[in-house]
Amino acid sequence: MIHLIVGNTGSGKTTYSTELKRNNNGIIFSIDKWNKTLFLADKKPNDGLEWFLERIGRAEEIIMELVQQLENSKTNSILDLGLSKF
Repeated sequence: MIHLIVGNTGSGKTTYSTELKRNNNGIIFSIDKWNKTLFLADKKPNDGLEWFLERIGRAEEIIMELVQQLENSKTNSILDLGLSKF
């Protein structure tokens, strides 16, 4: 099963996702963690919203490939993606 967690910044999506994982034994995909780990160290002061959106798109592409594999193996996915694109 795929769980899509949505809400405003600071609304508790990650906290809810963590509790859902505890109760359903799923795999969490948090876009904040992916972006912080993969891209934030490379951000320059002039990089703005477009810089982030392009990287979010790349991370989501990989995440969705992994989610499909998990779905095929009957493993729950918890998507804490934030839906931060236009």
